[in-house]
Amino acid sequence: MNRNHCLMALAIAALTLSAVTPRVHAAKKVLYFTKSSGFEHSVVARQGDRMAHSERIMAEICAGKQVELTITKDGSYLTPDRLREFDTIVFYTTGNLLEPGTDKHPAMSQEALDALFAYVKDGGGFMAIHAGTDTLRSEPASEYTKMVGGTFRTHGAQEVATVKVVDPNFPAMKGLPVEFAFQEEWYLHQQINLGKDMRVLMLLDCPNMKQDMYKELPPQPMTWCSNYGDGRVFVTGIGHREDVWEAPWFKGMLDKAFDWTFGDVDGDASPNFEKFLK
Repeated sequence: MNRNHCLMALAIAALTLSAVTPRVHAAKKVLYFTKSSGFEHSVVARQGDRMAHSERIMAEICAGKQVELTITKDGSYLTPDRLREFDTIVFYTTGNLLEPGTDKHPAMSQEALDALFAYVKDGGGFMAIHAGTDTLRSEPASEYTKMVGGTFRTHGAQEVATVKVVDPNFPAMKGLPVEFAFQEEWYLHQQINLGKDMRVLMLLDCPNMKQDMYKELPPQPMTWCSNYGDGRVFVTGIGHREDVWEAPWFKGMLDKAFDWTFGDVDGDASPNFEKFLK
């Protein structure tokens, strides 16, 4: 384990221990993986030994849920045995994680990547946030893309745009307005729904956006879920900006998404993609 990971684990352990009260059942465990083999987003960039912005918010969310959180950029930390210690694994990653790439932290092994797929298929929880879809891209689509449900294609300049919640009964969508607008870097995805298993939860209102690259399109999936084998996968293209991570609605969405990926609450993940996009 490298020095950065040790420091991060100690910081999270201290935060978690201060938040946890004694109880009979073991705490849920989350792994937040923030390696950037490609472009490094500001919300996962660390300054020295300080946690990155999104890492601090994730720690806050997990502490509030009395969830044990481990954060790492070290791909070698993800071993087959270790992956199975967690109830949900969260990726805010970029590029080919089998290579050290931009941030120079150790890469994942192919064995670990295969173990990740097996872990989810066997009933594990998985989340991909924003650049989690800009990860392990390939043509034809990688198994990672099939599991996640799509891969990053492009984005335009940041702008204020509207998202529409299309499944208000799904746990992570509860309490959100039916429509609301905010400034963000809006991803467009490709290789979408190859497994024919996507349940769209939130659409980006592309026709009413300013830039031609968006407004020429029908509304696009921005948040969705699926079952990958027996596992539960939650994906959102949102999460580029620091102020988005600070927003109570975004924190609440991730908080409630964990309840579903843990299997603590029911949520309809049956496919509905063709209801919105042909």
